[in-house]
Amino acid sequence: MKNIIDKGFNELFLNEISKFDSRKYAYDTFFNCDGERFWKIAQSYKSQFGTGAYNYMMKTKHSWRGGYVSPNSSSTYNIIASSASTFTIDEQFVEAYTQLAKHIKSGFPKQIQLKEVNTTFEQIIEKIDSFNLEKTSYYARNIYKGGQLLEFQEYVQNVFKFYTKTIFENLNEDLQLFIKAYKDVNTSFLSTSFNTYLYNIEISIHNVVNKKFELKKVFDLEHLISYQDLINNRIASFSLDQVSQIAKANETTKIDAILTEMEIDKIVGRKKELESTKNKGIILMNLKTNSGILKINLRILSPNDKAILVARVLLFIAAVPVLTNYCFVQTTSYFIFAGGLFALSFLITPIYMDIVNSTKDIFKSKT
Repeated sequence: MKNIIDKGFNELFLNEISKFDSRKYAYDTFFNCDGERFWKIAQSYKSQFGTGAYNYMMKTKHSWRGGYVSPNSSSTYNIIASSASTFTIDEQFVEAYTQLAKHIKSGFPKQIQLKEVNTTFEQIIEKIDSFNLEKTSYYARNIYKGGQLLEFQEYVQNVFKFYTKTIFENLNEDLQLFIKAYKDVNTSFLSTSFNTYLYNIEISIHNVVNKKFELKKVFDLEHLISYQDLINNRIASFSLDQVSQIAKANETTKIDAILTEMEIDKIVGRKKELESTKNKGIILMNLKTNSGILKINLRILSPNDKAILVARVLLFIAAVPVLTNYCFVQTTSYFIFAGGLFALSFLITPIYMDIVNSTKDIFKSKT
């Protein structure tokens, strides 16, 4: 649990979400907790299941812990239920948060186009609204007392809504930076991969320059939620660090820099520097943006690479008429023609995308 609480929200959602099992955690807590915690669990055990069950548990617990005998199904249920009843506010929060995360995990596509952002956002909000903590958390009635169930449910829903709204609205700021990056780098040898914070949705941005895109105003939540509202909430008093970390990038990703206009200018400068040395090279970067992580892969071809491309294309163009003349004029051999074309394809196929990108760059330079 401590490892989960200490992680940032993005990391928790992406890497730990499917691992946290409150039943296993409660079971392990029963056997591994300190004396003070065990006293609370024992009192809960006695209160819920009676003196007889309590006496049996106290008599048998050492055999259970030593592995001499395993609890039967009834005792296992009692152990988990009584341990869950002693969950701290931290543990209650993690349970509610991870249950909501699991609930919405499969409620949206993992890869989308820019034009699908609005629809995807609406799907996520609808999934958040449909969350029912009592139905998703098996021991909810043990973990949460009285009004806590609804209180924790509404709080984690607000957390997700607020940061979902923030992430997707911040895309508007990022779009202008994406456009600048593609325009200023100005080569078809630039490839990118962009993933949002929290949900890790991959959004295709390669055509951002060619298509005008703006988020619709679907981000007006029924009840406005501010960051201040979240941290002022009574539940949040224990977890300001966790809540504030939602706004940070996924700490499991190595970050090279922040995406800014200045950083884009630096990338362009590195590209020009490599070109001036007449050496080939690759610029790889992971950049934090306002709404996610942008990975950049920029290839620079040397003059020799470009000359080899041209030579292979010219050789292919020259060889095809010769092969055609031999197979259809001098002889009639369809088998040789097919085999010859197949062999010649090895001149072009491995470098096909380089040819396409180089051709695009030529047209770019003329426009």
